[in-house]
Amino acid sequence: MNENKKIRLLVAGGGTGGHLYPAFAIVEEVAARDLLEEVLFVGTPYGIEAKKVPEKGYPIKFIWISGFRRDFTVQNFLFPFKLVASLVQANRIIREFKPSVVLGTGGYVSGPVLYVATRRGLPTLIQEQNSFPGVTTRLLASRVDRVHITFDISRKYFKKQDNLFLSGNPISRKINNERLESDYHKFGLDPKKQTILIIGGSQGAHRINSVILELIPWLMEHPQYQVIWSTGKKDYEEVAKICDIYGQRIWKQPFIDDMSMAYSISDLAVSRAGALTLTELSIAGIPAILIPYPYAAGQHQLNNAQVLEEQGAALVIEEKNLTPEKLFADIFYLLNNPEPLQNMKKNILTWANPHAAQEVVNSLLEIAKIK
Repeated sequence: MNENKKIRLLVAGGGTGGHLYPAFAIVEEVAARDLLEEVLFVGTPYGIEAKKVPEKGYPIKFIWISGFRRDFTVQNFLFPFKLVASLVQANRIIREFKPSVVLGTGGYVSGPVLYVATRRGLPTLIQEQNSFPGVTTRLLASRVDRVHITFDISRKYFKKQDNLFLSGNPISRKINNERLESDYHKFGLDPKKQTILIIGGSQGAHRINSVILELIPWLMEHPQYQVIWSTGKKDYEEVAKICDIYGQRIWKQPFIDDMSMAYSISDLAVSRAGALTLTELSIAGIPAILIPYPYAAGQHQLNNAQVLEEQGAALVIEEKNLTPEKLFADIFYLLNNPEPLQNMKKNILTWANPHAAQEVVNSLLEIAKIK
């Protein structure tokens, strides 16, 4: 039993928000229970964690590791040297920080840290967000104490089964399912109209934006529709210039600061299929048309989306099949047929676990021997 009753938590994960934000949710849950003695993040200088972790006020140390690219590149020749250097760096970080438990949330950075931690006999846990587990998760799953998965379908990718736990994807954002008229007014929208939410991920999605721009005139022919559109930075000016003629029926910004409020007034989402976004959509109960990013590692966005489609919780359009006509037809069908839309809403609500962060933290405390 850990006599300190608190944990020194080392967190390795990043590269993308999908790997980093679940880590934030887990750390915040430990802190909320007043069980966090100290936390240290490990990342790379070129991942999203280099900016976002300091913004949260957490300390971070960097290692040299990077991914092995599928195409021919000089960077691949450096990979063995980066790996060895990163193992040495990870060992030094662990020796100096003296963690009581180590959490990996994916991305290449978690590999060396978790490997060294298991070699040193430290309690270790992986939290995997996607239906098709990442390379690091698959390589280290048999070595760590526990693996928490988001999709039940992921079980088939693991040789070792007795350390798997289905907990869902932790999120820190508080999502309010209550629909308030005041939330419509904050977006300048009409509570009597149906709201379509368009989100392409933190960087926006140029292909989705381009298709939406083509079909916007068709949507605006129907006075019962209005749009909340998170464009990303790159496409914002073009979207704003074309959509300004429709006045307040289209709210558009590069980013949505209050996603919970946007979810609360949305009837249908058009979205990529990152695990974090799917978790938020499901907790909010938003039926979705999913357009997976086609270049995601291991096609994990397509796999994620297909799981929801098979459960009747979403429609999926692969980007290679995406046309303005196809997307408009699906939007029009769902918004004009209450029964299928309500069935999707009911099914997506059953998919996510709003208590995922609590369950992962319970697991961390158990392997750290803190009751």
